Amino acid sequence: MKSDSVIRNLRVFLRAQSIILEIKLQHFAARSGLLALAALIAVFGLAMLDLAAYFALEPVWGRVWAATLIGIGDLILAVLLFMLAGRLKPGRDLELAQEIQKSAVDALTNDVKTLESEILGLARMVRNPLDGAFSGLIMPLASIVLKALKPSDKK
Repeated sequence: MKSDSVIRNLRVFLRAQSIILEIKLQHFAARSGLLALAALIAVFGLAMLDLAAYFALEPVWGRVWAATLIGIGDLILAVLLFMLAGRLKPGRDLELAQEIQKSAVDALTNDVKTLESEILGLARMVRNPLDGAFSGLIMPLASIVLKALKPSDKK
């Protein structure tokens, strides 16, 4: 019967699902890590650089314009880091796992269709057991009946 094949394909499908989930979680963790790093850089690393730039620009541009220019520079850098984090894509592993998942689903579909047709055939045989037996017995019975009905030429 095809139940072994169905179970094997179901295991392959479930394993592919777990691999896909694991890859997506790793991708999420890596992306979140980059976003956290971008936030830390924005908060701590740039604070000192901003302070130095402010002190350098204050005598030339004044307090308000120096602070404005530094704020705009910080926003541009943060936008660039967020764009970099948004462009991260999962690797080839996810594509491979999705291909395995698709082939497992196709194999499961074929196995279920085969199993369904076997069950329907078994149900028909159980419902009408004489149908199967009758088709195998009709020729021998017909030859016996014809021989019995044939007049014998023995005298």
